[in-house]
Amino acid sequence: MNTHHTCGHDVRRANASALKLELGLTLGGKIASSVCFASVTGLDGPILEAAARRVAEERQDCVIAVYADDEAVTPEFYLLLLRHHFQVLASKVVPSSTGYDEPLVLMTEDRERQFAIDQRGMLSELPIEAATKKPRNHRRAADRIAATADAVRPLVSTGGQMPGDVFLNSRGVVTTAAVA
Repeated sequence: MNTHHTCGHDVRRANASALKLELGLTLGGKIASSVCFASVTGLDGPILEAAARRVAEERQDCVIAVYADDEAVTPEFYLLLLRHHFQVLASKVVPSSTGYDEPLVLMTEDRERQFAIDQRGMLSELPIEAATKKPRNHRRAADRIAATADAVRPLVSTGGQMPGDVFLNSRGVVTTAAVA
């Protein structure tokens, strides 16, 4: 996140928390996830390079919500940084709903790959399901994320940075707020 007004931190933190929950992870759970969530306003080479370096160093895949500008409250798109052998792959992804009671999945923009969070809290590639490709299931996923974000916003709102927040600034520097 690289917003400078407190509302942006809370809205974007709520969106990240909602996506995390809707993918099947818990907030503050005892099981460590191998997936982190971040947000950024705009995306360019230095930001992408720094984020990919962090993914490789920390051995933790990352879903980045990319916002068009500092006032945006809904991501323009999501980018998945996925560890793969000795490299980090970057792909635009679209959240998709495969069922009302099922966790969301992430489908690559080219509609060729699908990822889900497994029981270990790790991002796993699955065979792509036909339902994942349907635009109405992308809208359902967006609606679920928005509704969950509205529900969790009071729980995650602090008016500023929180321990564990991931920030990507315009120079590509990746930082986290200090852990309490």
